[in-house]
Amino acid sequence: VLKNRAALPLVFVFGFYFIAEHGVMNWLVAYATAGLGMEQAKASNYLAVFFGGVMLGRLVLSPLVDRLGILKSMGVFGSLSAVLYIAGVVGGAAAMPLWAASGFFLSILYPTLVMSIRLYFPAQQVSGAAGTILSIASLADILFNVGFGKLVDMTGYAVSIRVLPLSALAFFIVFILFTKFCKPTQKLK
Repeated sequence: VLKNRAALPLVFVFGFYFIAEHGVMNWLVAYATAGLGMEQAKASNYLAVFFGGVMLGRLVLSPLVDRLGILKSMGVFGSLSAVLYIAGVVGGAAAMPLWAASGFFLSILYPTLVMSIRLYFPAQQVSGAAGTILSIASLADILFNVGFGKLVDMTGYAVSIRVLPLSALAFFIVFILFTKFCKPTQKLK
C-alpha cells in the first residue's frame, strides 16, 4: 500500500483534515471561553451548530457527490468549508458563526475522502489502503493535540488557535496539489 504514490499524499490530506475537524471538537469551547472571554453556554452552542451542520450537511450534500463526482465535490465543498473555517477563526468572536457554519460544508469531506481512496488503489487493496492511510493520519491528529496543549501553555489561545485554520488551508492545498499531480488509476463502476 505504501509503495503506491498516492498513499503518502493521502496521509497528509487526511491528517490535516483530522486536525481541522477534531480541533473544533477538542478546542473550540476552550478557545472561545478562555481566549475570547465568551460564556461557556454560548461557546457550546457554536460547537453544537458546527456538529449539527456536520449532520445536516451529510444528509443534504451527499446526493450532490453522486452528481458532481468525488474529486469535484472535494474541490467545491473543500473550498467553501476552508473559507468559512479560516474566516471564522481569524475573525474572532464576531466571526464565530462562520466557523460554526463551516461544519455544514466540512461534513461531506470525510466520507468523500474515504471514497476517493478507491480511485487510486486496485480493488483488492482498497480496504487495506484505507486502514493504513487512516491509521497513520490519526497519529497526526493525536500528536497535534499533545503539541497544541503545550503551544497553548506557551503562547495562549490567541496565537495557538491559528494552527487550526492553517490546517484547514493545508488540507485544501495538499488536496488540490494531490489531484493535480496524482491522477486516479481506477475507474468507478
